[in-house]
Amino acid sequence: MARILVVDDEEADRVVLRTILERANHQVWVAKDGAEALSQFQGNGIDVVVTDLQMSNVHGLELITILRELSPKPEIIAISGTGESQLDMARLMGASRTLQKPVRPEVLLAMVADLSTPKASA
Repeated sequence: MARILVVDDEEADRVVLRTILERANHQVWVAKDGAEALSQFQGNGIDVVVTDLQMSNVHGLELITILRELSPKPEIIAISGTGESQLDMARLMGASRTLQKPVRPEVLLAMVADLSTPKASA
């Protein structure tokens, strides 16, 4: 079970993502913008942040930049329905994985499983 923070300014998208993740027995927090996300992140031991890129208050790329400065650094899955160029930028800024909307539940769950599995040290 991973501790996951879902960030999206669209309530319907937050509900869908939360439902997918909770049905897979993950612990989920939700936030409607970057400020709320940072508040939820602190003290909850978040493993993975799933963030939309197109948000009205704080852009997802800005949130990725901020999260990359925190310790411990969460894994980040960036999602967008606006095209591959924003997802490419998210990868360059530190997103662990990217997903095009609409999100396919099995792909999201596979990414979360991969990112939240402890890696063996080399």
